Parts: sequence; C-alpha cells; structure tokens
Amino acid sequence: MNVNGYFTSDGGAASPGGYVPVTQSRLVDTRDGTGAPQTQIAPGGTLNVQIDGVDGITDEASVYANITVPSPGSAGTLYAYATGGSAGQPVVDYKTVTTSQGAVIPVGAGGQVTLKNGSSTQSVDVILDIYGYFTQASSGGGVFTAAQDRLLDTRTSTAIPADSSVSVTVAGNDGIPTSFGAAVLNLTTTGQENSGYLRVWPTGQPMPSTTSVDNFQANTSTADLVIAQPGDQGAVSIYNASSGTIQLIVDLQGWFSIDGNDDSGTLTTLPPADPPEADLTDAPTDPAAATSEPATPTDSPSGIAPNHLYCDPGGVYKPTSLGGRYIRAIGPLQSNYNGTTHNESTTFTAEASGTVGISLTGSLKVSLNELVSRQEATYGINLSASLTAKLGNSVTATIPPHKTVSAKYGVWRRRITGTSFYLYSNCTHSTSSTVVSYTPYTVGWYTWQS
Repeated sequence: MNVNGYFTSDGGAASPGGYVPVTQSRLVDTRDGTGAPQTQIAPGGTLNVQIDGVDGITDEASVYANITVPSPGSAGTLYAYATGGSAGQPVVDYKTVTTSQGAVIPVGAGGQVTLKNGSSTQSVDVILDIYGYFTQASSGGGVFTAAQDRLLDTRTSTAIPADSSVSVTVAGNDGIPTSFGAAVLNLTTTGQENSGYLRVWPTGQPMPSTTSVDNFQANTSTADLVIAQPGDQGAVSIYNASSGTIQLIVDLQGWFSIDGNDDSGTLTTLPPADPPEADLTDAPTDPAAATSEPATPTDSPSGIAPNHLYCDPGGVYKPTSLGGRYIRAIGPLQSNYNGTTHNESTTFTAEASGTVGISLTGSLKVSLNELVSRQEATYGINLSASLTAKLGNSVTATIPPHKTVSAKYGVWRRRITGTSFYLYSNCTHSTSSTVVSYTPYTVGWYTWQS
C-alpha cells in the first residue's frame, strides 16, 4: 500500500487543502496530441504537464486526475509526481491491456506535474483526465468528511446494459446535504461481457465526450476511485461504455463540502471571508441591463478563414471553476454577548433592505443573463442576476455562556471563474479575458461565535 496523503479531522474554514471540483476535461492524450506532443513516452522518459492556469485552476497544491495507459502491450509502471521532485512510488501498475487509476498528484515547479514511464523496454501512451484540485489557500475549498456506505449493487437488481447509464443519488446518505462539492466513490465493475470503461459526471449535465474511469476487461473485476461532482438532486451519472452488460458496485468513501464557508445559519467560529470589493465592478441590477449584450468590437477582422469555416459571430462565456461562497451584508453587523453561566437565545432582525447584483472582474462579452444561465447549466445550481434582501427578516441563535454571537444578513454569492471572448464570423476570436464573477444565489443569514 502506498500512502499519497491524508485528510485532517479539523473542519475549520481556515485550513488549507480543501477540494475544488472543475469541469471535467482531458488534459493529455498522447495518441492524438491533446495537451502534449503526439508521441509515446519513451522507456524511462518523462512528460511535463501544465496544471496551474488550466481550467481555472489556481493556487493549487495538488490535482486529482484519472490516469490511463491505453493498450501498452506488456505490463509496466507509470509515475506521476510534482515537477522538480522525486518520482516516489508508481501511481499506475498497468497490465498488458488498457489500465486506469485515479490519483492525487502534487503540483511542482512552474505549476506542472511530471509523468514518467517506468518501463525500460517499451514506449507508452498516456491519457490524463482532470476532475478537480486541492487548494493551498486557507479558504475556497471543500472540507472532507469520511463516510462508508454501499450506494449501488446491480447484482441484486438489474445489470447496466451496453451504452447505457444509471444515476446514483449521493445526497441524503450518511448525513450528506443536498448541496455538496464532490463525492469520493469506489467503482467496481464485475461480470462484464466485453471490455470497456465508465464515464462519471454530474446528473442533469451533458455527458463528457472524453473523460473516463475504470477501464475494464471481459470476465474480470476491476475497481477505480473517483472524486465525482454531483448534479441534480445530489446525484452522479455513470455510463457503461462497452458493447455488453456490466454489474456495477458503487461504494461511498466520503464527501467534500462545497467550500470552507457555511451559509446554513448555524453557529460557526469564524465569519466568512469576504472578497475585496474594491477589486470588483458591480454590474447593473435592472432587468433591461441584465439582458443586453456588450457592444460588438469595432476591430472585427474581415475575410474568410484559411479553412473556409464560418461561425455565428457573438460573445462567448465559459465557466471553468466553481469557487467559494460569500455574503454581501445588507445593513449593519449585529452582535450579542451572553454574560451568564447558561445558554441564552437571541434573535437578530434585519434593519435594512437592498438589492445585490453580480460583481465581477474582467471583460464579459455576453449579457448577465447569459452568464447566469451558463453557470447554472455547468454546475447545476440556481443563480440570479440580482436578489433583494428584505427588511424585517429574523434569525434565532443560541449563545453559550460568556460568548458573543454575531450575525450578518444579506445576499449570498458564488465565486465562479470563467473565460469570455468575442467570436468573429471567420471563426477567429478576440483575446480571451478571465472573468471572476460573484453571482447571487440566495438570501439569508450568517451567524458565528467568538
């Protein structure tokens, strides 16, 4: 058994190491030149892969990915480690057939990881599919909670047919809330008629066209670990990419909260970390402005692209990373101290009302409504262009002896990173801009204890 790291039992929001899921993508496929030269890794050779700055990944300590060695021909090993560091133990002991394995890989010099072919006799192709990363910042990442439960065993129900999927609900099991960041699942395939692989993605979102886990062979049992982002109703979808039926076992190993901030209204020891509002630009909150797109650039290039393609011109926005939760307070901060030797109850009431819209940095090339709809479709959460916190709303909290409870009332926002550009008719596009938005999603209280 090789140890790659550990999770602490401290659920505090000030601890680094929180998990941040990203939209699944294929970072490297040496078979077709995706993210790397279109050539196999030579015996004993290495390949450096850029992680920092890809898919909105930033301030990362390590990355979670699924590594696949497709059809190597003979058995061997593959290493994955921080660039500039030592190889350590192999992360994939590949067989003579396609083999895959989920792994947490530390990120090293230049924001890169290194893949090394441990074979001294054969060259191999490598596929790297990314699912998320662990941040080295003290906030913005989900806290891990261990849990063990069998969520699905088709051996007691119905096998999954070829080219079909099943939805597995994670929320509601073992105290997991409806809204959470990611589930740690062990997937075991058995009784399969043919070789194939699985795809795992958030229920309600389009199935990814490239990423895969648990490459399996006929008449053998295999297992693979995946950190899966949930979708509708806190569920994940699993697709059988093979030409025969399979039996599937899904075991829960634990789950990550969405981030280190708690917006449930329960007592916590620290207030939420607010973004530096001075660095943000408030977008208009009126309905007309929310539907209007920025003006078309005046430097639109003319002519036909060399490949004679035509594209529908217009603004484009793509979310790349779901970040933390932040509250913009409406009205003053409220506090109450308990000077007695027993618990006391206190009620805080909103003393002001106000509307909060989207705050952002970067150059957005679409309307605010389009930004919201793209974010909702990508992450399966309900967002708004603006929300109003109303006067008179109340929350009740318990104050322990000789403690102070403080409260903020306002609009909760999600920090979402994305890219935006303008697509021209000749299929070229303007320079991409990184857009960091704080998008409203609910109105409520935040209470904490000191």
